[in-house]
Amino acid sequence: MDENLQRVFDQINEEDTLSLAKQLIAIPSPPGGEGPVGVFMAEWMKESGLSGRLQEIGPERYNAIGRISGVNPAEGKSLMYNGHLDTSQGGLDPHDEYLVYGELSNHKSWQPVPYMEDGRLYGAGSSNCKGNVATFMIAAKAIKDSGIELNNDLILAGVAAETGKAEIDQYQGPRYRGHGIGTQQLLNSGVTSDYAVVVESSRMLVNWSLPGVLYLKLTVKGHPAYIPYIDNARHPIYKALPIIDAIREWGEQYTKDNVYTYSGTDGKPRGEIRPNVNVGSIRAGAPPKPNYQPAVLNMYVDIRTSPARLPQDVEREFRAFVRGLDPEIEVVTYRSQTGSAPEATFVEDLTNHIEDSYRTVYQTDPIPLHWEQHSRWHDVIIYHEHGIPCVKCGPGPGPEGSDYTRRSLSPEELVKAAKMYAAAALSICQVAE
Repeated sequence: MDENLQRVFDQINEEDTLSLAKQLIAIPSPPGGEGPVGVFMAEWMKESGLSGRLQEIGPERYNAIGRISGVNPAEGKSLMYNGHLDTSQGGLDPHDEYLVYGELSNHKSWQPVPYMEDGRLYGAGSSNCKGNVATFMIAAKAIKDSGIELNNDLILAGVAAETGKAEIDQYQGPRYRGHGIGTQQLLNSGVTSDYAVVVESSRMLVNWSLPGVLYLKLTVKGHPAYIPYIDNARHPIYKALPIIDAIREWGEQYTKDNVYTYSGTDGKPRGEIRPNVNVGSIRAGAPPKPNYQPAVLNMYVDIRTSPARLPQDVEREFRAFVRGLDPEIEVVTYRSQTGSAPEATFVEDLTNHIEDSYRTVYQTDPIPLHWEQHSRWHDVIIYHEHGIPCVKCGPGPGPEGSDYTRRSLSPEELVKAAKMYAAAALSICQVAE
């Protein structure tokens, strides 16, 4: 092994990596409340010689930014590691949280309390994305503590407002304002790099093509009526039943018709995106008044889009389909973001560095990711929009045996991720002579 790499690896250990991950998990950071964990991360980086600072994106919402400054920027490439600090847990009112996640929302793994079970780390955000963020923080500290200087900059970004909620109806304000605005603010303010890695879970395998997303609200109108006067023909819930089933059938065919596959520069398949369709919420009437036929039913639909299609193209197709079901249905779009599938050559150099680091740490060749890991929206797309080669590569998810284990990380995974990020940084930023 390269002498410099060994010096850095000698600084990385399970105790420190696990401890930092636990500290991050222990600070609650639901969307809209990322402030305290951002402050902690910035202070930790400052104390570790990584020039930590905060960037405010809203009241009590911060990006935390650190940096190892290169000594010869004409050599090597600058690299940024990016991971989000907001958790999917705790972003809704408890009642809504239960309706979405069921008993999972009451499980101890859903709480900001880190714990070990069967040799794995649990707690809110453990693998999405606080444990992942801890690994690149440890990697950067290891480089700093080793005394090795880099030619180009290594930048660390813990971002707020990544998770995929969107404002609609009474759900307004910072807690529902996400899907990448932290990373947008980061890049728009000039915190950029030649290359970037978003550390979302991917079993440390590389992925660079991702779907777009549409959120749409459908309103089915009926006629309000007290129970003696109900009229099934004008009852919005009964009117919606065949519409929901038709959307399910449309969605199944849409997914089949829009599967997107992509390859590496060698022509070998790298991944497959299957853009699914989901009716995620239906609301009508009021629980205290089941004695009334409601006037309105709202349903909320998520449509993932192939990177080969613009979201507005898919939106037009869906609106035409809905109009054919019932021309009186109102459709409102409340989230629209484009997917991204750049040519393999755009990320080839970055991918080669990352996958060489994988071989160094795991002592085996990387394999293509399962389609589920390609079929999600991530901040990778925002980097592509800014012309920055970026890939997804992070530890986790855990074993697929249950919803709980999938959200966990092992100490071994954390340490190997930290070593991989350190190796990639030395390779990309280059060790100064």
